[in-house]
Amino acid sequence: MKHLICNYEELKQEGKKAVSIDRKPIVVVHSQSGEVYALRDVCPHKGPCLSAGMMDKNCSSNEVGEYIFEQEKEVLRCPWHSWEFDIKTGRSLFDPEKVKVKTYEVTIEDNQVFVEV
Repeated sequence: MKHLICNYEELKQEGKKAVSIDRKPIVVVHSQSGEVYALRDVCPHKGPCLSAGMMDKNCSSNEVGEYIFEQEKEVLRCPWHSWEFDIKTGRSLFDPEKVKVKTYEVTIEDNQVFVEV
């Protein structure tokens, strides 16, 4: 079932929005590319709300002291222990096969953001 979350422009300004749908905590995020994604708003490590964390680009490195910011991969960082999750897939950066958060389908119709739960 689709649930109306907010106006697209509102989300674009705020960057992310925490909601509860059928008692499920969900965070809806606006990426720098203009896409919108929805993830379960609970870090699998200790349970804090991911919506309280920061959005950032993924940073990788080939050697000590080198920082490569990847434009195509944005992450949501847990506010407690900085675990990072790819906003597109919900997979963690450190163990993507085992540690992830559920993602939900998002649609935009008539400038309104909907999440399918």
